Amino acid sequence: MKTLSIDCTDALADRLQNLVREGWVADEQQAIIEALRRFLDAHRPELIESQIRADVDWGLHGRD
Repeated sequence: MKTLSIDCTDALADRLQNLVREGWVADEQQAIIEALRRFLDAHRPELIESQIRADVDWGLHGRD
């Protein structure tokens, strides 16, 4: 397993701590890992490329 360290604003850290305190996640690490996984899943190169191609096609041909 790899260790990553981050710097974030106090506001983000407070929001994260509130989620832990309210029981939405077990700890800060779990929340950050889940957020990173979701971000990476949503930003896969092939997904982004297909969205760009669809936008270009719509721009050129105006079809939905």
